[in-house]
Amino acid sequence: MKSAWNVTFAGPFAGLCGRWLCGWSLLCGWSLLGGSLALAPAVAAQETTKLELADGRLVMTAPAEWKKVAPKSSIVQYEFTAPADAAADAPAARVTIMSAGGSVEANIDRWYGQFEQADGRATKERAKTEKFDVDGQTVHWVDISGNFKETMGGGPFSGGKTVVRQDYQMLGAIVVTPDGRQVFIKMTGPQAVVSKLSDGFRKSLKQLQSP
Repeated sequence: MKSAWNVTFAGPFAGLCGRWLCGWSLLCGWSLLGGSLALAPAVAAQETTKLELADGRLVMTAPAEWKKVAPKSSIVQYEFTAPADAAADAPAARVTIMSAGGSVEANIDRWYGQFEQADGRATKERAKTEKFDVDGQTVHWVDISGNFKETMGGGPFSGGKTVVRQDYQMLGAIVVTPDGRQVFIKMTGPQAVVSKLSDGFRKSLKQLQSP
């Protein structure tokens, strides 16, 4: 028999060789057209992570850039590292989601106190704030940068040693539900990393839903 490449096979293996060569031709054609069977699993779409917040009163879709990890503190409901594809030794941001009390203003002032400025100015003067509504929820957005005073041991209330992280940024959102519940969503890390993740974070906030 003759193959697609005009090679003649004879004998008992003619059918087997012809089928093998034909299959190989199809595979080559697939590759030339831009397909890649071997890479298919690597480019598969990442599953969406839905988060129930405020005792089920609120649903948030986590950005694809966030990778879910075990919380470092017991008061944190969800924790992520970002970007999701960062190498183990590469700079990354920490994202925490938790419910908490206290006034919005007092909590934002506490966040200001976790930063210091190289020029000695008050962090509050350099921070950016915004307030917007999404599906009946009120979102208080804060963008803070400077030198971050990180409390080692899991969180600001852990009482551990404080380490100053140079050129850090915090993106924080306090989401207030119609019945007064508050959800705190914070992203903290090197400014070079956090600044690139801001758009995805804000998009998730804009898509908050009340079931």
